Amino acid sequence: MVSATLAGITGAILAPLLPHALDKLISCLVEYLSRDEPSSSSEVDKHEQLENEQEALEDANIKLKIMQDEVRKLHKRDKKNMRLIRINNKLRDVSYEIQDLEADLEYMELQRKVEEINLQDEAADMSQSKRPKRLFWFSWITGQSSNKRRRLSSSVSTDDIVNRMRSIVKQINCIDSEMTTEIKVDQLFQQIALNGVYDPWGQHQVKKNHGRETTSSIKERKIYGRDEEIESLTELLTKPVNCVGNISVVSISGMGGIGKTALAEFVFNSQEIQDHFDKRVWICVTDNYDRFRIIKEIIDLLSIDDDFKFPHDTTSLDLLETKLKRSLTGKKFLLVLDDVWSAEWQQLLDSLRSAEAEIVKILVTCRNHKALGSQYRNNASITLGGLSDEECWSFFLNCVFADENSDNYPKKILSTGWQIMKKLNGSPLAVKTVGRTLGRSLTEKYWQDLLKSDLWKLKNDENDIMSVLALSYYHLPQHLQLCFAFCSVFPKNCKFDELSVIDMWIAHGYVHENGSSSKTMRDIGREYYAELVAMGLFNNRVPFKMHNLIHDLAHSISHGEIYICEGQKDEKISKNVRHLCARSLFDLGSVCKTNNLRTLVLHRADDMCAFLNHGAFKRIRVLVILDTNMEELPETISNLKHLQYLDLQKTNIKSVPKSMCALYQLKVLKLPHQYILPSQFDNLMELREWNVIRANNTIHSMQDWPIFRVKKGGNNMISQLRNMNELRGSIAIEGLENIETVEEGMKAKLKEKCHIYLLTLSWKDSVDGCKHDVQEEVLEGLQPQPNLNHLCIDGYMGSKSPSWLMILQKLQTLFLIECKNWARLPAALGLLPSLETLRLSGIENITIEGDDTVTHMFTSLQSLALKKATVSFEGMSLSSSSSSSSLTTASCRKLFPHLQSLIVEKCDGVNGLPWQMLSSLKTLEINDSRGLQGQVPGCLQNLNSLISLEIKGLKIENTNMRAQQQQRGGLVPNLQLLNIECCENMGFLLDVLLPIPSLKILTISKCGSPVSLSALGHLSFLTDISLEEVQIKVEDVTPVFPSLQTLTLRKASMKVIVEDVTPVFPSLRTLTLEKASMIFQNISASSSLETTQNLNHFPKLTNLTIACHEVNGLHWPLFHGLDDHLLPGCLNAFSALTYLQLIGAKFKTFHAELMATPNALRHLYLQDCNELISVEGLHALPSLGTLSIIKCSQFRTLSMEQITEHGVFLPKLSYIYIWSCENLESLPAWVPRLPLLKSLSIIKCPKFHSLPEGGLPSSLQRLEITKCDTVLMERCQQEGSSDWLMIEHIPEQIYK
Repeated sequence: MVSATLAGITGAILAPLLPHALDKLISCLVEYLSRDEPSSSSEVDKHEQLENEQEALEDANIKLKIMQDEVRKLHKRDKKNMRLIRINNKLRDVSYEIQDLEADLEYMELQRKVEEINLQDEAADMSQSKRPKRLFWFSWITGQSSNKRRRLSSSVSTDDIVNRMRSIVKQINCIDSEMTTEIKVDQLFQQIALNGVYDPWGQHQVKKNHGRETTSSIKERKIYGRDEEIESLTELLTKPVNCVGNISVVSISGMGGIGKTALAEFVFNSQEIQDHFDKRVWICVTDNYDRFRIIKEIIDLLSIDDDFKFPHDTTSLDLLETKLKRSLTGKKFLLVLDDVWSAEWQQLLDSLRSAEAEIVKILVTCRNHKALGSQYRNNASITLGGLSDEECWSFFLNCVFADENSDNYPKKILSTGWQIMKKLNGSPLAVKTVGRTLGRSLTEKYWQDLLKSDLWKLKNDENDIMSVLALSYYHLPQHLQLCFAFCSVFPKNCKFDELSVIDMWIAHGYVHENGSSSKTMRDIGREYYAELVAMGLFNNRVPFKMHNLIHDLAHSISHGEIYICEGQKDEKISKNVRHLCARSLFDLGSVCKTNNLRTLVLHRADDMCAFLNHGAFKRIRVLVILDTNMEELPETISNLKHLQYLDLQKTNIKSVPKSMCALYQLKVLKLPHQYILPSQFDNLMELREWNVIRANNTIHSMQDWPIFRVKKGGNNMISQLRNMNELRGSIAIEGLENIETVEEGMKAKLKEKCHIYLLTLSWKDSVDGCKHDVQEEVLEGLQPQPNLNHLCIDGYMGSKSPSWLMILQKLQTLFLIECKNWARLPAALGLLPSLETLRLSGIENITIEGDDTVTHMFTSLQSLALKKATVSFEGMSLSSSSSSSSLTTASCRKLFPHLQSLIVEKCDGVNGLPWQMLSSLKTLEINDSRGLQGQVPGCLQNLNSLISLEIKGLKIENTNMRAQQQQRGGLVPNLQLLNIECCENMGFLLDVLLPIPSLKILTISKCGSPVSLSALGHLSFLTDISLEEVQIKVEDVTPVFPSLQTLTLRKASMKVIVEDVTPVFPSLRTLTLEKASMIFQNISASSSLETTQNLNHFPKLTNLTIACHEVNGLHWPLFHGLDDHLLPGCLNAFSALTYLQLIGAKFKTFHAELMATPNALRHLYLQDCNELISVEGLHALPSLGTLSIIKCSQFRTLSMEQITEHGVFLPKLSYIYIWSCENLESLPAWVPRLPLLKSLSIIKCPKFHSLPEGGLPSSLQRLEITKCDTVLMERCQQEGSSDWLMIEHIPEQIYK
């Protein structure tokens, strides 16, 4: 929905023009004419005609550039001169014709090059073998023999080229004549104005009109002027406000762009909100509401970390709602519905009520309260207005000067800035866009020109900011105007990534390459993108989307060139459309009238053959197909000779047609995971980006990752890569075992692919007929370009290193995976100046050579990983022999000086590693590596930078290390994380390592014998302890863990000796005991039993889980004298407890006296408590909100005999969930008196046969009775029955 102001802006801003259009055409023509001499009289005539047209084009080019400048100068004075707008549109149209002719010439030149290269390769192949000639794809296109050299394609004759050039020159001359007239009129108007007769331009000024009121939003780390709103919104989301059942709605309203989304995003991502909610989902609704889409998006976002992904083509709403229920049961859920336009969103409430979430908060942002529907009067609301002058000025200065001090600039320029700021009416988006525009030129003249600009007159009331946004666009250079306007081809709220957009800009010729610069087109495109971000027109998120108001602006200034087809009835597509996004099926006939289409984005591709056969589509440069039902690409794709960007990633095509190899100008190709390449794929000489989407719909790594699979013969021989020297980024070549000779490998010409920075070479193991010496030769022939950054060699069975490995001076990462026979890495590898990561895995016996004559090696290496390998380091002694007089000291030699991470996993041998040199090491992992058996803990000396240490599966030998460390002040003094698992002689190792005051996280697991520790209780920074399958005795007398937050024991025991009444765990928040015990042993004779029993070692404990089959999961004297069938008396000490989970505990009921202490308890979860018979005593819990009883076989009733008939109890209980309790028969009479009960679930309780006599509470929103007594379930569903009458008020009922 575009405001009326945009209608004025559409005329007030000229459409951007293609830059340098004729320059490129003339360059192509010059190249063609200079290629070779004509050989016949007819060719001489044609050659002369082209030379004459070249001269005419050069003259026309001068006129064209002058007109492009003049039309903008005149337009500044007369924004609504329709004659100028028509002239500009004519210039735009002729620019497109120029671009089309240039593309045709470029296509013919590429076709000629492909033919020549193929002829040369064919001749080379014939000299090596007697194989018959292969036929080239373009031979059967043109009907000519491949061995016949031709100057031009038969499809485009010289006469046709000459005629098109003449037509272009004629159009430019006609436009020039009109432009001359306009210049004369302007000169006359200037003279009239100077004489003071009247203002000749005044009649063209835009009068005020009444469009929608809009402002803008902020997407910054700091939001100016919204502190009160942030605090208020946070409170509304975290406190119980206006709940209907378990759902409450909060709204943010205000004019478009005022900052509703920015405020919602800021609070949504705050730490307080993240901590409060278990699940958070953000959905952008827009004015095209679709319940199915929104529920599907919610499920996708909730399941983002799940192994199971929902089917992409699911059409069942019931199936979606079932998944939603599974995802939200028992959770605190925040749902943001951004940009809501109608009340239809309330349909979601039914789906959310059925989800059994503990609580659901819905935050709605909308422009009009009507969009809230029936929720308007019930919800809490925040209404946003403009910023105050003070806040607005602070934000304005930040946008203009960034981190600079504005006081360093003249007061006059700041005064002008204040006047500009006042015109922005407190609009954050206007401040941001105008401020960044001013920041580009900090001169008084520039600021005064902007202040006096006519564009300020375009606004139709004090709150309309569209003209302000247009002002920023107006100050963009032409090339950025083109890029910006094009992005409105993406629908509102559509997210897209930077590189894809840049590649599309390049395909359309919007990115101009500077011949004198070494920057690539993508580099220049990134600069364009960064400028648009700096201007506030794009945000810098990945992926990014345009603000709706910015999108409206971009779409309006495209002057009808861009259209998004929604499939509405009687929807018509203008013949001027050049960029079309079809979100549904559309009338092919209406598109065929355009004849100028350059971009086509299809969400449905049902009739691709018809599209591709029609002439209206032959000029397409960008084609994106998003139809998962598409399984085949038609052969007629070859008709799109101008195509440069083809995205098929969201399709399900299995193979690419051979005809696609005639798309010689194709630069970007994106394919789905399963695909088969055609023959002559190497004809795509201009291909730069070749992306392959993985099966999980994510691009491999963070970069583009094409995979080429080599096969013997057929279409996938490695020679297919030979001509594709424009490939950029990454490539993986698999199946190299199918290459039989070094000559065949060299045909890939990897050395010539100078834009590849990441290369993977893969062989398969145990392949018949693939000898190891052949693999060595093949690897030698696969030499990459010398500036390669990342190399991975996988499955190579040779033993030699390729000679070229040591000359890759810019190599940063080297992975050698499953190269079992690789014997040595030469010393030259350690001299590579850029190598940062080295990983060796699955190598039987490899030696990393050093050089005793060199003092500095592996100077840039930061990460070293050795896995399933036997590794030896040679020539890496502490001293070098670089000095002829004597050996230098160890301090003079620098080996691995910047190594920060070392991983040694399942290595049988690691010999000669210079541990003393690893002073920068921060992370060390040793896992099941016998090769380090005798080196730990001695190797840890001098690792003073180590922060994280993990040791698993080692046998530790006793040494005098403990005494040495006492003298030196402790081993690894800065260690913060320690993980010891399954190590023999663990006690000795821990005694050596634990006296480290900086330790924060300690994990000890799988120790066969008990371990006594003497230093554990004095680690003041320790925040997390996890013990598993280990017995620990803390020998410190009355230890104190002042910072410990989390303590976890699994199949473990922890014995603590106490002497006085000081709490051992004063800060502990979470305690988990799984088949584990904690024993407090009091050794003080002076402490009385009463004192010990009243002692609370966990004063701040909020979460307690006991999963065991013993009554006393916690053991201390407090339990003495208690009935074995009562709940563990430890609860008497936990006044701060909010979550209690008991699994496998043996008790019959709850002791009311014990339950009186944990009065903050909100969640109680009981499972496999097979002696539990009732919940007597729970009435003492005033904060209890959730009660879950699962698989408690003897549980019979919820009865609480101590409750009086009219008593008020459990005032906050909202959820009761009982599952698989086979002896439960009924619900007690007090259930109807629960004031806030929202959800009641009784599942798999076959004896449950009746509802309580008083019915169920009016607050109940959801009732589920499944797999219970069938008669009861039938009565509940029988309209008019007594049971049915008791529950008819419940909106959601489930019976199965």
